Amino acid sequence: MSACAAARSFGSRANVTPTTSHSSTGRCCETGPVNDQDLLASLLEDVEATAGLLDSAPNASVVHCPGWTLEDLVAHHGGVLRWADAVARTGEAVFEQYPPPDDPDGLGRWYVDAARRFAGTVSELDRDGPCWTFGRPPERVWFWIRRQTLEAAVHRWDAELATGVEHRIRSDVASLGITEVVDDLFPRQLALGRSPALSSMTAVRADDIGQDWLVGPVEADASSSNVEASAAVLLLLFWRRVQVDDPRVHFSHDAVKGEWGLARFAP
Repeated sequence: MSACAAARSFGSRANVTPTTSHSSTGRCCETGPVNDQDLLASLLEDVEATAGLLDSAPNASVVHCPGWTLEDLVAHHGGVLRWADAVARTGEAVFEQYPPPDDPDGLGRWYVDAARRFAGTVSELDRDGPCWTFGRPPERVWFWIRRQTLEAAVHRWDAELATGVEHRIRSDVASLGITEVVDDLFPRQLALGRSPALSSMTAVRADDIGQDWLVGPVEADASSSNVEASAAVLLLLFWRRVQVDDPRVHFSHDAVKGEWGLARFAP
């Protein structure tokens, strides 16, 4: 499955445990120090920025989503936002499709409207209320606030790369994205057989914010296996937007680098 379709990967949820990977903060699947309204503001800002690129480059190729144009990317995430809105409202898995409008001139407005509707819905819900997710228990509404904020951030990065604009994902948002991969997405990938396992525990450090995570088999020693980069670069590495040989990423050993090159940390 393409990394660009992650949020629609809801057919089955793996039964994951905290023994495969975890963040050093000790929190499981939380939004951390960034409050929900800040995350939703980030979501809206990123969606509006991406939608704004449609006028100048609707057919720009999205490098890390093969075969997609910018219009395809916007249609994808607009549908995902409507789907996540329905999941949050009902608290249950939803299998309905949400196609884009027939008129491409209205695509950007449709996308922004989807983000606003989603933000409005989750703002009125109890963030700790029960809700179906594809993460580990406990399943809560806030999962979707984090997930859609992160999807918007990565897809804005995709869109701006496609149109020649340089964009840097916020470090605090990227940190949440790393935690999501470590605590939820990579264990699920392993449980579903979508990725080879790591042979050793790896200490992951975001050197710009001084935050650490551990990824790998819990019984392994992480003292000599580590990877280091900025939070934004680490997030892009996990989502295969940055490759293991990128000079901004530093591995302690070539063997670790090789394993990470084969791993599929996220859908």
